[in-house]
Amino acid sequence: MRKRILCLFFILKLTNTFAQINIKTYSESIKDGYMCYADNNEACEVTFKVTFKLKNLRSSAGIEKTFVLPPNSKKNELSTLLSIKKRKYNFSYTTLSYYGNYLDKEYDSDYNYSLPFKNGDSIKVSQGYNGTISHQNKNQLDFKMPIGTEILSARNGTVIKVVDGNDKHCAKEECKKYNNYIIIAHNDGTFAEYAHIKRKGAKVKPGEKVEKGQLIALSGNVGWSTGPHLHFSVYFQRLQKRDFLKTKFKTGDGSKSEFLSENQYYTKNYD
Repeated sequence: MRKRILCLFFILKLTNTFAQINIKTYSESIKDGYMCYADNNEACEVTFKVTFKLKNLRSSAGIEKTFVLPPNSKKNELSTLLSIKKRKYNFSYTTLSYYGNYLDKEYDSDYNYSLPFKNGDSIKVSQGYNGTISHQNKNQLDFKMPIGTEILSARNGTVIKVVDGNDKHCAKEECKKYNNYIIIAHNDGTFAEYAHIKRKGAKVKPGEKVEKGQLIALSGNVGWSTGPHLHFSVYFQRLQKRDFLKTKFKTGDGSKSEFLSENQYYTKNYD
């Protein structure tokens, strides 16, 4: 029987938030070495970087390699480790994991997002793309919303991550660790993050499919925040950073599509 060994830890590092990705790493003993595997238990692709520390072993993947693991996939082969000389051998490794495929480049740049609030509401964009408070050189938006405002999905997708257990906030970056947020994966490889939601305000769960215009959360005032608002961004995940993307929204009665501007009010008169 092959010996099965669970190995070390996994960590996700994001630009604005920290979260753990459900990746299981393990190895099986073979003659003169090991086979190393990873299970991706997430509903989206995951970029997975592994760095080995080897003693008297040679890795078929080299000392360091980055993989893209398919969604909900088991026993993805990482490396074959074989002894170099006939003496004792062992190994350890560290990993980094990120939602999405870090190699993705093409996306639907003409997609028209729905404003993330209900029909009849008129909401101000309090901070726009490349904003002066916390959006410098970032394509991100802040919608000024009273606590408890209904947040609707701006696009169809799959819920990947939900955090809504925090209730602290302050106007300093150190408070971003207290953020609540929802991450939704889209079919073109991009992700949307809806942040600063109310404690226990999420209305969806990881793995759930959502439709454009579906209620997903209630707005709040948690994390790095100077007041109640919804922080919204669409991005590609890269190694240790995100590439934020400008997105067009349907405004008014839905017949117009535009990039939103800071300090402007936008009314939604469509479902």
